[in-house]
Amino acid sequence: MPSLSDFIDGQAIVNKASRNPHGRMPDMNLLPHVLDDRKSGQPPAPEIKHPRLDKAISFVLRFGAIYTLWMLLSGFFDPFHLSLGAACSAFVVLISADLFPPEVRHFRRIKAVLGMVTYLVWFLGEIVKANVWVFYLVVHPRMGQMIDPVIVRFRSKLRSKLALTLFANSITLTPGTITVSVDERGFFVVHGIDRKSAEGLPGVMEEKIARIFGEG
Repeated sequence: MPSLSDFIDGQAIVNKASRNPHGRMPDMNLLPHVLDDRKSGQPPAPEIKHPRLDKAISFVLRFGAIYTLWMLLSGFFDPFHLSLGAACSAFVVLISADLFPPEVRHFRRIKAVLGMVTYLVWFLGEIVKANVWVFYLVVHPRMGQMIDPVIVRFRSKLRSKLALTLFANSITLTPGTITVSVDERGFFVVHGIDRKSAEGLPGVMEEKIARIFGEG
């Protein structure tokens, strides 16, 4: 079986599921176009020029979000409870620092923030459309023939960890597709409920995320 590193930028391989009377598990024996990863020309991830400043901004943003949520849920606004909430929020932010990448420099620009909002609106629409399609597959009289699992392998042009994480989670949150694996070089393995659900990857979703993070 070829390894994930055998698949490079622009090579999306869709494998037809094996047909057998007892189930439709995807056949993982793929015949990819194998190329040397060193010749792929994939640019490295952008370096963080001001890591301390990024971490500080990340801390402030996460502290503000958690503290605001704490105040809304607690309903106490006297000095003692506000101080206690601030201390607890700061503690949570500190111990969870490694869970959140400090790549917030992109969102210093209004364009990036608006791009994220626009992407979320578009993504919600895609979720609705995917839900309708999966529902159609489930209620169709020939459901057993129409649900035909596929495996898609491709290399994304996205470079930053935050962009790759957003892309991977967006794929999984879209009904009909699940991100099986992804690595820091952008190699994806995605499972689709049928060919139509997976054939558009990486596609428009990747392009929109790339524009948000300036990786287009």
